[in-house]
Amino acid sequence: MKHMFALLATGLLLASAAQAQTKLTVPPLSPATHIRQDFSTSFIDLTYSRPSLRGREAFGKLVPNGTVWRTGANTVTKVRFGEDVKIVGQTVPAGAYALLAIPDAKEWTFILNRDTAQWGTYAYKPDLDVLRVKAKPTKLAAPQETMSLTVENIRPASADLVVSWDRTQVALPITADPDRIVMAQIQEAMKGEKKPYMTAIQYYYNAGKDLTPALGWLDEYIAANPTRYNGYYWKGKLLQKQGNNKDAIVAANKSLELLKDDKNEVARNEYIRLNQEVLAAAGGKK
Repeated sequence: MKHMFALLATGLLLASAAQAQTKLTVPPLSPATHIRQDFSTSFIDLTYSRPSLRGREAFGKLVPNGTVWRTGANTVTKVRFGEDVKIVGQTVPAGAYALLAIPDAKEWTFILNRDTAQWGTYAYKPDLDVLRVKAKPTKLAAPQETMSLTVENIRPASADLVVSWDRTQVALPITADPDRIVMAQIQEAMKGEKKPYMTAIQYYYNAGKDLTPALGWLDEYIAANPTRYNGYYWKGKLLQKQGNNKDAIVAANKSLELLKDDKNEVARNEYIRLNQEVLAAAGGKK
């Protein structure tokens, strides 16, 4: 009996000592990262772990060709789209997906799968696939030690999701339809009391749309803010783009006149420069 109690006491002491051990924090072999990239009218969100070569060869060796890969390390890589997008012409609804890939020497297959909780691809279920598309790999000039998954070549309606590791890089083109979303927002917002005049006006200008509605909004904005020089500047800018140089010059000069009373030197100097650009383009004096 004494021997039994002695063993029990020893076990409790060892368990207590184990619990009292200091927890160590060591560098992860495949550190996790999270990227949130503004895109179109929302975002692309990436969560994944980044493996490194550590003297190994990535594709065809560490990651076998022709097999489903988690596109990273540890738990499956996740991508979230803040709005509906198209990938290689196929529509993908807004939401979160597992991003998988089947690497090969000449062609990769990318997969979006509904199961975002899987560890690796051990429990991968093809019946949960949302999308399968092909992409051509390119060869990097020098090996990249740590795998990266980034959003590159960002434009208002397009971007590339790029996988780079070792000597391989693959780009997956993504497109969106921000104009449809923005125009619907503008149409609805202009029914309200607090109209987003300047944002809507600038969007029409930058998107190359018919500027007639934007000039109407400018007149409303100026009527409500008769001493604001930015309204006249934008009116001059829009009129000049329409080819109405005479009225553009009048608007730009009115903006310059109002700027004389602005005590913010930085803003004053910037808008003087901008109005002078309008005058130069319209053939007026700088």
